[in-house]
Amino acid sequence: MKLFIYTATVFILTNSIFVHGKSDKSDKNVYDSLILPVFAAKCQECHGENKSKGKLKLHTKKDFLKGGSGVGADIIVKGNIEESELIYRITLPKEDEEAMPPMEDSDHYNPVTRQELEVMKAWIKIGASFDLQISDLDDKTQKSAFHILANMPKKLISKNIILQPKLPIVPPASPKALNNLRKAGILAMPIAQNTNAIYVNASYAGQNFDDKKIMLLEPIAEQLVWLNLARTKVTDNGIASLTKYGLLSRLHLENTVITDKSSIHLSKLPNLEYLNLYGTQISDASLPHLQKLGKLNKLFLWQTKVTPQGAESLKKHFVDSPTYNALIAQKKDRQDSLKKLIVVETLKFEIQEEETIQIGLRTQDKTPFNNKCPVSKKEIVDEKFSIFKGRKVGFCCDKCKAKFDQDNAIQSKIPSFKASEEYLTASSNLQNARLSMDKLIEDNQQELRNINAKLYNMGPKINLGWKNPTVSKK
Repeated sequence: MKLFIYTATVFILTNSIFVHGKSDKSDKNVYDSLILPVFAAKCQECHGENKSKGKLKLHTKKDFLKGGSGVGADIIVKGNIEESELIYRITLPKEDEEAMPPMEDSDHYNPVTRQELEVMKAWIKIGASFDLQISDLDDKTQKSAFHILANMPKKLISKNIILQPKLPIVPPASPKALNNLRKAGILAMPIAQNTNAIYVNASYAGQNFDDKKIMLLEPIAEQLVWLNLARTKVTDNGIASLTKYGLLSRLHLENTVITDKSSIHLSKLPNLEYLNLYGTQISDASLPHLQKLGKLNKLFLWQTKVTPQGAESLKKHFVDSPTYNALIAQKKDRQDSLKKLIVVETLKFEIQEEETIQIGLRTQDKTPFNNKCPVSKKEIVDEKFSIFKGRKVGFCCDKCKAKFDQDNAIQSKIPSFKASEEYLTASSNLQNARLSMDKLIEDNQQELRNINAKLYNMGPKINLGWKNPTVSKK
């Protein structure tokens, strides 16, 4: 009796706790407590206050109901799951370009879970009311809702977002200074939304932009982050003034008349990451100065006087020398072994190919397998024949025989033709040998590409053009 009372008491208490807990959660709002947190964690990176991919925003109810480009109110169709674009997009295969959320990389893929999808479907089916509570859902969907509450969705920052550079926090630029730049035909605009950092492009002005007009940039020195002076008339003297722009991270100087004198001034830009010197007079003499650009990531040196050896020495300055040299040695070894491999494997294949050809030139047929000439369709003459793929093929005359021997198209259309078993086996072995050779060579080429990729990704990416790779072939 005591055991019964104890068991019953435990059951009542446990059940009471469960019911009480369920009751506390049941009065929560479905949209605010379940759906919106999913949007915040998995969708608003692309469809939120600061970014509206496809003109779709999901951070407010009003914006959500507006839908996006080509969708509009069909983002949700009350009572109709199949017609609701939201459900369609999040149930697409992850490989589909229109799938939500997108599959950028496996480490940061954050799809809607089964429980989250079930709640969204139920919410739309019932009528997509923003006042709907968990208690209004059926028992099965309530279980999914409680699961979500116990496992609230977490935001995974995508690889692309992680790699995006952080923008500097600077005060707004002077409207007057920006207006003066625009009057001079110079583009000046924020580099992104919600930032005061400025991008200036003077390349449109061309030769009308000279050293004097660089002075127009001084009032925005605190905000200037990207600067394009390509094809302008700036000289070494004008470049000297750029040392005032400490936040400058991207600089285009291609097709200007600057010389090695400018590199002295460029070395004083501590945040410079991208530098384009294509078509200038820069030479190896500038390299000691460019070595001082600790954040340099990309450097374009097409049609300059910088040599491949000089570019490689610059790259080595930014990397761990033992690691770099080891990779260079691996590259040379792989190149040498690949050359030998290609020679050896090609020779082996050619020998096997010749053997297959010879097998195709012998036959066990006593008479031609065919009665009609494959060229003229006339009756064959026994003494007019060719051995083809191990079979005796008859012809009506020498002219047809000669035409057949030289025309692959005719050879491929012999009625009811079947090569000899010996030839079929040899041909199959030859094809497998080709596949094996190709795979072996491709595997070795891939290893070489991997080494090249590691070299390329060490230090700044220095581009000398297609004919002058930065990593010399030693």
